[in-house]
Amino acid sequence: MKNKYQRASKLEKKEARTNFFQTDFGKNLKKRLDRLIIYSILLIAFTIYIIIDNILKDNSIINYVTAGFLLIFALVFLIGRYYVIVKNVNSFMIKNTKKK
Repeated sequence: MKNKYQRASKLEKKEARTNFFQTDFGKNLKKRLDRLIIYSILLIAFTIYIIIDNILKDNSIINYVTAGFLLIFALVFLIGRYYVIVKNVNSFMIKNTKKK
């Protein structure tokens, strides 16, 4: 039962996420996960700005390296957010099974 969330259908996943985010822990976690999305979008936007500014001005290698690191952090935030959602909703599904 470790991967119950990943084996569930699309509708079951949506219901499980909805039910999980209605709990107290889920509400608090949703705020933090939304903050991670905002950070990721800002990092990606700043990366694009650095790359465009670097192309238009001096073409320094250090600016491309910095932009690369910022992009990596943005992707890590997005992947980590998905991992946290899957892990928590999966444990929620396992603990709250409906007995028929």
